[in-house]
Amino acid sequence: MADTPPVVLVHGLASSSEHGWRSSGWVDLLQEAGREVILVDLPGHGGSRRDTDPAAYPDAAAEIAEAFAGRGPVDAVGFSAGAHLLLECAVRGLTPFNRLALLGIGPRLLDFRPADRPAFTAGADDGINVLVRMIQGLARRAGNDIDAVLAFARRPIRQLTAADLAAVTCEVLLVTGERDEAGSPEELAALLPKATGRTIEGADHYSVQANTRAMNAVLDFLGV
Repeated sequence: MADTPPVVLVHGLASSSEHGWRSSGWVDLLQEAGREVILVDLPGHGGSRRDTDPAAYPDAAAEIAEAFAGRGPVDAVGFSAGAHLLLECAVRGLTPFNRLALLGIGPRLLDFRPADRPAFTAGADDGINVLVRMIQGLARRAGNDIDAVLAFARRPIRQLTAADLAAVTCEVLLVTGERDEAGSPEELAALLPKATGRTIEGADHYSVQANTRAMNAVLDFLGV
């Protein structure tokens, strides 16, 4: 539809656009509704550049914003790391948004520090840490380079604050599973001027992206 903005899709850590969005049906649903879809692979993932040095990813938010620069206000959907980066794009005014639908994030992102990531410091060959092994498996299934993914995970991260969130003026929908350690989406939504939170009963962090109730909530929000 000519009068509707494109929909940008940004996946989560260790995944890719094809693995995270196309295989779960998002791309087909949006395109069947007449919406243009812009798939964005995170740096170090999918078809994006790959580097095994965390310092090579100094500003991931600016890098993904470049992928749809000049398209005017877009609708965007992000999951986990992708959601965090889209929110950072909005906070910093890197690109204009019409609507933002963010899955798998909650108030915990305001307390997140690099020190919270010890699981990634051992590198890709760690054979004990469960989180590292899980990320390795996901990266393999998505066709990613494990060392590049872990370098991206250890990159410098800009800490968001409540004051940052108060400056976001677009409409935002936050969707998180009730078993997600990210915390209550309603609590995070209260810090944004035009936001709504939705908790998906029975879902956890990794299942919410393909959860039909989550998908329906986002598609309704985007007017699809």
